[in-house]
Amino acid sequence: MTLYYIPVQPLYRLLQDRKQKQNAELLLSVFAYLYHIAGIPYYRDNYSALVYYYECMEDWLMEGWEEDETDEKNSTNSEINKASFYGDIIHRKIYNPYQLNQFRQRIDCHKQKSSFDRECQNIAKKAYALLQDYPKYTVFRSTSNAELEEDDGIIRAQQYISFVAENEGTLYENIARMVNDEFNECSEMEQPTLIQLYDTQNNPSTEGLDFEYRLFPLLNNLCTLLNQIP
Repeated sequence: MTLYYIPVQPLYRLLQDRKQKQNAELLLSVFAYLYHIAGIPYYRDNYSALVYYYECMEDWLMEGWEEDETDEKNSTNSEINKASFYGDIIHRKIYNPYQLNQFRQRIDCHKQKSSFDRECQNIAKKAYALLQDYPKYTVFRSTSNAELEEDDGIIRAQQYISFVAENEGTLYENIARMVNDEFNECSEMEQPTLIQLYDTQNNPSTEGLDFEYRLFPLLNNLCTLLNQIP
C-alpha cells in the first residue's frame, strides 16, 4: 500500500530560490487545486487525520523525553517546529484563491530550460486538465463504502492521502511508524470503488474511475518531483 503524502516543505525551499520563481508558482497552483478542488487534507487543519500524529509527537517530546537531551529528541523537536512554521506559511499561500485563479496564466507563461522545468509544467498541465474535465470531483468521491461505515477496523482514505510536512527525517519516520502500526490493526481499507446497480428503474451509471486513474499517478509524480528539491 502507498501513503500518498505530499510534502510541503520542499515547495517552501523552492520559493526561496529566485531562479525557480516560475516553477514554484506553478506548483503553488497545483497545490491549490489539490487542496481546494480535489479536497486533499492539509496536516495543519484540525480535520486532517495526520494532525493527530503530529500532536502525539509533540506530547511525547514534552512527556517522554522531558529530561532526555538526546540528538534524536533535539532533531525531532526542530523538525516539529519547522513543520508548524513552514507548514502554516504554505497553507496561507494555497488557501488564497489567487493561486488557483492564476493557474492557466502560469502554465501559458512558463518557460522550459531544464528537465525540472519540463516536469513542473507537465505535472501542472495534467492537474489543470483534471480541473477542467472534473471541476467538482474530489479524491474521496468514490472511496466511501456504506458496508464499511459501522466497522471501526477500517483504514480511511483520509489517513493515507494528505499533505505532510516532509516525507523524510526522524519526525516522518516516527509518524509513518505510528500510521503503519495503526493500519496493521485494521481489516478493511477504503479505496476508489465503482458500484453499479442494475436492479433499479434507472439506467446503470456509465461513470467510471478515469478521474482516479489520472489523479493517483499525478500524486506519485508530484511527490517524486518534490523529493528532487534540495
